[in-house]
Amino acid sequence: MRHNHAMTSKKTTPTERYWLLAWLLTLAIIPALSIYGRRLQTLARDNLDPALLAWLIAVPTLLLVVAVLVQQVRRGGYRRLWHLSWALALFGLLPLTLPAVEERLHFLVFGAFGLAAGRAFPVALAVTLGVAAAGLDELLQHWLPDRVGDWRDVGFNLLAVGGGLLLARLGGR
Repeated sequence: MRHNHAMTSKKTTPTERYWLLAWLLTLAIIPALSIYGRRLQTLARDNLDPALLAWLIAVPTLLLVVAVLVQQVRRGGYRRLWHLSWALALFGLLPLTLPAVEERLHFLVFGAFGLAAGRAFPVALAVTLGVAAAGLDELLQHWLPDRVGDWRDVGFNLLAVGGGLLLARLGGR
């Protein structure tokens, strides 16, 4: 019996499985935020200080960005440190310009989705998944009674996914 090497599947590494799991987690979080977002927003607004909530979102996000960048520097040298400026600006400063804390959280979740997709899948598939997630999430919100689907939000979702994909691709797959 002849063995065809082209037909054999590549074994996944623990790191690849980690990124796939991270992608699946963000894939589950996105519709959950759309469906339960208003209830969570009310709960947070009634029980948490908005500044504290903003910090609870910002600090872990910035730590994730820095961790990815440190990993990239270890893999590719200090020439990649310039990415720190745009990554921190995109995921650290841009979300602060959004008017509501829940919009910031949504932006950061889509950034994490793009990062995980960019590490778990080939570029074309990761981009396709990001575009689909951004559009389908707003379509879902259009049909929910307490939400509104908005093209502006699709744009922010795509910007966040694109930033996550760029961050994922700093050092290649």
